[in-house]
Amino acid sequence: MPVVPVSGSGHPPWVADPNRYMPAATRVAWPGGFTQTYAAGLNYQASELYFGSPDYPTNSFLIPFVGFGLTQGNNAPQETVNPNADMLIDEVFFLHPDGNEYPVLFVGIAAAAATAATGIVWGEVTLPADLPRRSIFGIRTVWHGTVGNTYIGGYRIQRHRGEKYWAAGDLASVRALAAASAPSTPDRDPDSFYNTVGNVSNSQPLAYGPAMIFAKGWDGRPVPLVLSDSLIERQEIAASADERGNMGVWRRWFDVADPVWGETMPLIMGVPGAKSQLELAGSGSTIATLRWGLIDIVKNTYNGGLNPWTFVFDQSGRNDNNATASTWANFKFGLVDRVKARYGAGIHVVGVTIQPTVSTSTAYRTLAGLSVATLWNAVSGTLKSVNDLIKASSRYARWIDFLPYWSDSRSLGFPPTAELFPLGNVIGHPGNQDGVTTWNTMVLPDIVPNGARITFEYQPGLYTSRTVIARTDNGDGTITATVKEVFATNVQDNAALFGAGLGSDGIGVHEDLYGILYTVDRMPQTEKSKFYP
Repeated sequence: MPVVPVSGSGHPPWVADPNRYMPAATRVAWPGGFTQTYAAGLNYQASELYFGSPDYPTNSFLIPFVGFGLTQGNNAPQETVNPNADMLIDEVFFLHPDGNEYPVLFVGIAAAAATAATGIVWGEVTLPADLPRRSIFGIRTVWHGTVGNTYIGGYRIQRHRGEKYWAAGDLASVRALAAASAPSTPDRDPDSFYNTVGNVSNSQPLAYGPAMIFAKGWDGRPVPLVLSDSLIERQEIAASADERGNMGVWRRWFDVADPVWGETMPLIMGVPGAKSQLELAGSGSTIATLRWGLIDIVKNTYNGGLNPWTFVFDQSGRNDNNATASTWANFKFGLVDRVKARYGAGIHVVGVTIQPTVSTSTAYRTLAGLSVATLWNAVSGTLKSVNDLIKASSRYARWIDFLPYWSDSRSLGFPPTAELFPLGNVIGHPGNQDGVTTWNTMVLPDIVPNGARITFEYQPGLYTSRTVIARTDNGDGTITATVKEVFATNVQDNAALFGAGLGSDGIGVHEDLYGILYTVDRMPQTEKSKFYP
């Protein structure tokens, strides 16, 4: 096997195995959260999603689609959010960055049916030439169902990246929408719900698509099997995704193509709300093992007994919180034990410490306004004891102390607040300042990125926030931003402006975009040295 050389200090040599299927796409997501119902005239659907490829050439893509969905929150990651009928796939296409499209076939056939609640179907496509490293490629999935039946999805489309979600009453019509690259169907991408998380009646619709994407071409770099919860990416929803579709601290950090340690393409197992104690466990109405069966099919059917990963990265455990530190930690450790029982006691496992939940009296605007309960106190409370147990556990070959990177540089255990991110001033004022007429655009300095949540002093001493979901560059150092929240707020001229670090979900743990980028920048890529035995 070819060896990737290393000059001077840096990572150990990478022993390439180009015939081994490994994760080959950013952005992939398991379906789940809630089911949706096929409506009359909208029961043929298509998604066009874009992914980033690894930092090496790839080909021979292996793309599973599933008929089961995962619970998010509550009993996550149990695989019990299921359609009431099979997922009927009409066709799938691989969209090459050069503009060509290639059919993804299921045992040589364009169509497939993923059995409701249990099924996995395997799409395959081999390109005429290798896909160049770090490409952006698309997958267009077309599927249908009977009006009144339910279906699952996993993707909130990212408009600024050109993603689409169409629906029509027949196959020819939905194909025509895709061929014309028409705007998304309003029912499947309503403005009122864009970049919103909730239930089926109040959040951005979920499009069906690949459960995972694997490919050949692996150059031998470490590949993590990630035990995870919402902190992998749920801090973000859609509008703030980077150019490769990444959201959240860990996906963004893994994807940094560091000149020494390289990019890391993860195989992410968890979903928002996932509990360690429920993962890789249960059966029937509590099952959380179907995803593990999927990756083991890659191992045993396609990889000749080799896993599609090289080590385990354990970010899980936050949702298992308990007033007794040992109970809390043991839920996390129990998952590691189950993974080792499945794959061998000698696998390399990297542990990660847990960050706290905080409360605020200033809408997460100032450090002085933050407080923390004993359970979540990472300096002297229960969480400190849990993190100490993580760092002391022999289950982990190495560990990353995430807490200092996540924390405000001024105070360990508290997150970065808006006062750390001054952005200047709102330009003039949005709306007409009558406090009656609603508005949804405002002029801001052009340093404000898409998807950012901003905080501004709308009247002296009073602050409010908005989320930027679209932006138009005015060419003069400003942008006209479209914001998610539509109110009649009377805003003073040239209001002081800040980037929000935390708090859009109101639960005191999920960072907003400025907090995410702050943490990614503070966490050195040298931590990737721990990915090696």
